[in-house]
Amino acid sequence: MRLEKRGGWGVGGDKLWGSGRGVEDINSGNVGYYNAGMRGARNRCGGSSCALIVNPPGHRSIDKFHIHFVHYHSYGSSLKHRLEKKVCGRSGWQRGGLPCHGKAIFSSGFPGVFSLAMSGGGLRHASVIAWPASCGGKGTIVQLAYGCSIEHQIRGDYNPAYR
Repeated sequence: MRLEKRGGWGVGGDKLWGSGRGVEDINSGNVGYYNAGMRGARNRCGGSSCALIVNPPGHRSIDKFHIHFVHYHSYGSSLKHRLEKKVCGRSGWQRGGLPCHGKAIFSSGFPGVFSLAMSGGGLRHASVIAWPASCGGKGTIVQLAYGCSIEHQIRGDYNPAYR
């Protein structure tokens, strides 16, 4: 893996690597650092076919903070369409029918993703997924999914044998 460092974040493969273990380390005192990391991931994959994903504790292969920036495939496309139907044109967190008892919110432009995610409740056990260029390119959907990872379904390489 080639690692380029910039602003406390390093790029390696399709991930941006930062400090800390994971979402459980984000708090009001350091959320700006993690928001900057998400902006860096968006700079690598910020189009309407991208998802930016952080997995929760117990559902990641390494306890070093990293953000996956991926072009999604069929499940990801279907999920993004469901999310857009649920949140576009609505304010506040929307629940119901989302993976892992999750919720989602739309924000114009590209918000401080983790700051917005924190407004939805605790992140300690949450996957945080940002969907840039959503709702006709008007903004970003931030999705929380609790106690699970849907990263491999979104990226299109899910294999239930590895669950």
